Amino acid sequence: CALQCQRFLISKVGEDWVFLILLGLVMALVSWAMDFAIATCLQAQKWMYGGLDTNVLLQYLAWVTYPTVLITFSAGFTQILAPQAVGSGIPEMKTILRGVVLKEYLTFKTFVAKVIGLTCALGSGMPLGKEGPFVHIASMCAALLSRFLSLFGGIYENEARNIEMLAAACAVGVGCCFAAPIGGVLFSIEVTSTFFAVRNYWRGFFAATFSAFIFRVLAVWNKDEETITALFKTRFRLDFPFDLQELPAFAVIGIASGFGGALFVYLNRKIVQFMRRQKTINRFLMKKRLLFPALVTLLISTLTFPPGFGQFMAGQLTQKDTLVTLFDNQTWAKQGLSDEFEYLGILEAWRHPRSNVFVTLVVFILMKFWMSALATTIPVPCGAFMPVFVIGAAFGRLVGESMAAWFPDGIHTNSNTYRIVPGGYAVVGAAALSGAVTHTVSTAVIVFELTGQISHILPVMIAVILANAVAQSLQPSLYDSIIRIKKLPYLPELGWGHHEKYNVRVEDIMLRDIHYVTPNCKYRDLQHILQSTKMKSLPLVESAESMILLGSIERTQVGALLSQQLSPQRRLLALRQKVLAENEHRPSDASIRFQVREMAASGDARTGCPPPPSHHPLSPTADQHRDLLRCPHPCLPPQAPEASIEAGAQCPSREPGRMTPAEILEWEEQQLDQLVDFSSAKIDPAPFQLVEHTSLHKTHTIFSLLGLDHAYVTSIGRLVGMVSLKELRKAIEGSLTAKGVKVRPPLASFRDS
Repeated sequence: CALQCQRFLISKVGEDWVFLILLGLVMALVSWAMDFAIATCLQAQKWMYGGLDTNVLLQYLAWVTYPTVLITFSAGFTQILAPQAVGSGIPEMKTILRGVVLKEYLTFKTFVAKVIGLTCALGSGMPLGKEGPFVHIASMCAALLSRFLSLFGGIYENEARNIEMLAAACAVGVGCCFAAPIGGVLFSIEVTSTFFAVRNYWRGFFAATFSAFIFRVLAVWNKDEETITALFKTRFRLDFPFDLQELPAFAVIGIASGFGGALFVYLNRKIVQFMRRQKTINRFLMKKRLLFPALVTLLISTLTFPPGFGQFMAGQLTQKDTLVTLFDNQTWAKQGLSDEFEYLGILEAWRHPRSNVFVTLVVFILMKFWMSALATTIPVPCGAFMPVFVIGAAFGRLVGESMAAWFPDGIHTNSNTYRIVPGGYAVVGAAALSGAVTHTVSTAVIVFELTGQISHILPVMIAVILANAVAQSLQPSLYDSIIRIKKLPYLPELGWGHHEKYNVRVEDIMLRDIHYVTPNCKYRDLQHILQSTKMKSLPLVESAESMILLGSIERTQVGALLSQQLSPQRRLLALRQKVLAENEHRPSDASIRFQVREMAASGDARTGCPPPPSHHPLSPTADQHRDLLRCPHPCLPPQAPEASIEAGAQCPSREPGRMTPAEILEWEEQQLDQLVDFSSAKIDPAPFQLVEHTSLHKTHTIFSLLGLDHAYVTSIGRLVGMVSLKELRKAIEGSLTAKGVKVRPPLASFRDS
């Protein structure tokens, strides 16, 4: 019975749902533990700052040193343990899900570096996010779990399946970060994949829902919450959330967020490029790696110091507190004397005696904008979603407060008067700006799950779609921008305004001059091909005349064939055969034999070699053979004991071994002139092929769906060219030259005629 139970359990461990439950559970625990640690860090900073309220200088020192130490530690720790953990992680996951293998990206070492580095970075109170890194952490979790469960055998060794699990993990990452399973699944699909296999849909939902549930249950268990609620609960009125006449204001938020999002991506990229292009700065920062993060942190924390400039931008609030206050459903601006608004609790931060709330909000938006763009370039694990989300909320709040000041009694409809709710505008702004930066529409759903209210669904959708429309026509998404900066292999989207792409064909962009292998080529040809090209796989054609494509062979296979042909083992074998042949044909040379026997019988006085055994002077036992090999032999010149083996041919009692360099060269030349034996090589009999007239659009679709990095172009079976990711990328991005003149494809005029 026990055996049967065990068998049943092990057969079930291989199933998806066990894996997904484990993944959800582990990620919820990680997320909750990190949130707890981050909250503790931030609390400690507040406590230090509050305890020194007698001396402003000491307060300033505490306020600045604390984040600087944390960020520097985070940067140093990740640099030493796993530099791959730096940054967001979504760009890399996008590349991995395309089928590209990135070394060391999903290892345990990177996992530890990412978790600890991220906790310190967020605990410092810098404007950084945790959502991108969480996608990476969840993916590493999935990879490590797969590796662990593959001990139980079976399905986990399959590579295609691991990619499916990574797709589910990306959803879990977002889901347990915001406790937003639905938005998380949609967001991960939008961000990481061009094409998505619907069969992975339930996996993502199942794991993300489980993860979000456990994440919120832990909060209840820790007595942070009374029951499972949204992270940033809002209390907008439901009977009349907004007036139809407010929709233009929401649309304005959307369009402005589109421009803002594009500007953010542009600014972020320019900062990185500036650092890289300035040779002196670059060299200095490469030597002192921890200096840049420390300086940036110093600058940002100095500016947010509450008694200093921070008083104009709610400096002492953490990101979470900021969001809670921005989503507040009371109006902050004074509306007449009758209802003086009381700033209670953390709302106090937004009030300034000498300026009104509009100034504070404008300063907050402008300062946080460049701070976040700068902070996300620090080499620590960090995302950019949260800071952008907060900036968007502040912008929405600003528009909402302006509307409330403009229409103090609300927009009149018939007899009822409904005041304007600026918190609603903040929700719309947050969704719109974060959607514009990441080029996603699912931020709308994430916002509903974060606030727990769906009352503003229409304005949010309008604003997000408008923001996307503007941002996509101006800049790539933040993640694509990082992929370009890091030079990861990728395929740009066929975006808007690419109509001229539809009449570009494969023949216009393919490489015509390609190196190929034929079945009757020599090893010398293989050597020449390996030296002259860096292609990962080589086409195998019938002959140079017919060029009929037979298949393709990996570069590693070609290298293996070549190194096998020139291997030292084969050289030794050839040498032995040569010696044996010479021994058979040699006339008996009595004098040498006599001399050898005489020396062997007495042992060599000069070198202390033992005599061979008495039964036959020329057949030593194994041990004595070793001793003999150690002694320089009398038939060799005394100055060259090492040459003894190579001259094995002159010594009948010597095992043959090495050749002189000249002989080796001569032997290699002979070997290279032989015909290649392909019988041991793995040849792909059906590599991916396109025809010359395939359109660029179709090629793009095929490459993204199948995750190809190259395809051969054939014409009636004959190989005529090859297209790789590089050519495709140039064709899509190079449609407009720098001056904005449209380039006609090289064969267009010929085709027209």
